[in-house]
Amino acid sequence: MDVHYLPPQYKTSRSIKDHFVEFILIFLAVTLGLYVDHYREAKAEKSKTKEYAQLLYDDLKTDTSNLQKTIEEKSWIEAKYDSVEDILATKDIREYNELIYYVERYITKSAVFESRDITYEQLRNAVNKKDIKDIKLQKDIAAYNTFYKQYRASENAYITSESSNLSGIESDLFNPRDLTSLDNPKTNDFRTLVLRPGMELQPIRRNVNYLKLFYIKVDNANKHTKSMKLLLEKQKTLGLNLMKDLEKEYNL
Repeated sequence: MDVHYLPPQYKTSRSIKDHFVEFILIFLAVTLGLYVDHYREAKAEKSKTKEYAQLLYDDLKTDTSNLQKTIEEKSWIEAKYDSVEDILATKDIREYNELIYYVERYITKSAVFESRDITYEQLRNAVNKKDIKDIKLQKDIAAYNTFYKQYRASENAYITSESSNLSGIESDLFNPRDLTSLDNPKTNDFRTLVLRPGMELQPIRRNVNYLKLFYIKVDNANKHTKSMKLLLEKQKTLGLNLMKDLEKEYNL
């Protein structure tokens, strides 16, 4: 079999310059492809993070509304504690028998703010995953979460300490049946957890020592209410500031 070779004039020769140009073209194509992929991923991640920030914002908006409601409930019962303390200290309790019965039932209760659990899971995850990179925003999130934990720990401790419906003091001062008849199990609204007395109740016993102890108990409930209200007001401020930070960072 004969083998035929191309004449020299038909042979192609490639210079180093040709190879270099080909290398540059391939390099640019690969680089451009990587850049496009990175751009798409970054754009998708940015969109996801903004969506995530919007969810946080909406949760915080709900939180701040519920915080205000709880603050108002705290102020409402605080005024009644103030009145009963004044009555016990300076006035004839017989004239305010039903009011004292009514307010006593609130000593074992507390208006408690509860955030949506998803808010705090999102707050923690956002920082841990570095989705939220702004340092100030991270600090605001940490402060908000810290105040919530502090508040709930204080509320839980108080509720636990006052968990019994009737202590020795109340059982000696009040008629137990009249007292417990004021509880309203048909509502979750703090202001209607106790029923207003619809009739005269058995007069409170005028035991001076027990009345002094009861005054201390009312005062403790009052001080707890005031301190919790301060925490809630601080948390509301932190929540509003955090919402502003999210608006600024993500153009919400």
